[in-house]
Amino acid sequence: MRQLLTAMAVVCVITPVFNVLTSEASLRSALQGLIDGVLITLLVGGYLVFVRDGALRLWFRRLSFWADLSLSSTIVLVLFLVGRAAGQVLTSFEPARFLSSFGERHLLIALPYFALLALAVQFVLQMNRMIGANVLGYFMAGVYHRPIAEERIFLFLDLQASTQLAERLGSNRYFELLRRFVDDLTEPVLDSEGEIYQYAGDEVVITWRLDAGIRSANCVRCFFGIRAAVAQGAARYEQEFGVVPRFRGGLHGGGVTGGELGDLRKQIVFVGDILNTAARLEEHAKREGLELVASEALIGRLDLPAGVQVKRCGELLLRGKDAPVTACSLTKSID
Repeated sequence: MRQLLTAMAVVCVITPVFNVLTSEASLRSALQGLIDGVLITLLVGGYLVFVRDGALRLWFRRLSFWADLSLSSTIVLVLFLVGRAAGQVLTSFEPARFLSSFGERHLLIALPYFALLALAVQFVLQMNRMIGANVLGYFMAGVYHRPIAEERIFLFLDLQASTQLAERLGSNRYFELLRRFVDDLTEPVLDSEGEIYQYAGDEVVITWRLDAGIRSANCVRCFFGIRAAVAQGAARYEQEFGVVPRFRGGLHGGGVTGGELGDLRKQIVFVGDILNTAARLEEHAKREGLELVASEALIGRLDLPAGVQVKRCGELLLRGKDAPVTACSLTKSID
């Protein structure tokens, strides 16, 4: 929604200027461009939210990058033209203007503009999906061009019995299981204001800026939200794979250093003991058969959601760490 609001603001600024420069330098022309911009972004936004990333999200997932880019850009271009035609009707109060607007000379100039804008919007959205929500924005804004110190929360998730699952299902079907699981965690991550930091085999790492992760206990809500999403699709998992995936989590937060790393393949990387501790807490959860293990230091800063039970694990001697870490086990009954 933030991306769509940003796009709406940009289009509503560019379109009136475009109209004034290519049609006539008048307030009427600018107002027409503003109305067109609002209608266009509402139509395109509705398509992206309720169709492309809504009802037909899984169908679009099966398309290649170029097929998705071409099809979505074409649909967005059509919506641009429909929005422009609707804008003509709205300002003239003449329904006949809807069809006649497609024969206007100005459309010959506007069409390349619409086509370029449609392609640009879809390309940016596709790139954002490929490298991660917000990551493209970080690169473009240069947020991590120079290393910066900040406070973040990291949640390490790991599928239980992944080796046995891979052997039983075979690599292809196991990959489909992993893909389905990652699809199911999308909504809980978005709802909790999180970001996917990385995928590492059957491990998923989610991160939050400290204030976002603490707010409404987002980092804890995310874990149990993912568990609920998987439970909701249990019948589908059983039907397709003969098993419902289970997973463990390790949660910790604190100071890290983040920055751009690499030349041939550039990536935003965070380093610090916080990540190592979160990973070791996840290992402890796996070893002890616990769902989610979090540091007591982090739990003490959260206003936990109703129904979440906390049990102190004591001081843990984690692999690779000299000092013990006081941790807690978190559980929640399935609604």
